[in-house]
Amino acid sequence: MTYHIEPARADSDFASIRKVYYETWLSAYRDLIPEAALKQLTPAIWRPERHWRNMLLAVTAAGEIIGACTYGPARNAAYAGWGELYSLYVRPAYQHDGVGHQLITRALQQLRADFLQIYLLVLANNDTAQQFYRQHGFRDTGRQYVDQAPFGTLHERIFIT
Repeated sequence: MTYHIEPARADSDFASIRKVYYETWLSAYRDLIPEAALKQLTPAIWRPERHWRNMLLAVTAAGEIIGACTYGPARNAAYAGWGELYSLYVRPAYQHDGVGHQLITRALQQLRADFLQIYLLVLANNDTAQQFYRQHGFRDTGRQYVDQAPFGTLHERIFIT
């Protein structure tokens, strides 16, 4: 499969990016969050256009968006001055083909240009994602972040580089 990584633009196809988010959530979180919560999701709930300046896209030669990664300054005040990897989504059909690796590698390059330290949040029960992030230089701090989502409480682990 041929694809390339490019920065998002103000006129990027955000409807397609929403679909990437949606499809990834339905697949990756199927056994990690309540099924009732997943059934309530629609592509319309995501607003990727808010982060277009700090977004990388994986795009096939045919122009199909198959992955997206967002990053930027820390959103949590406890990590003021740090960089944060906000999200990394790859359509299920393209996972395990190196797309996520290419996206995170480029995002970390961008973050390291501006920040000495980088962190991310990952679901405490998402062993697959945790392993992926470890392979890319992150380590588990042993600290958790508890987030109240509409469907219940999410427990996330804080990983740092």
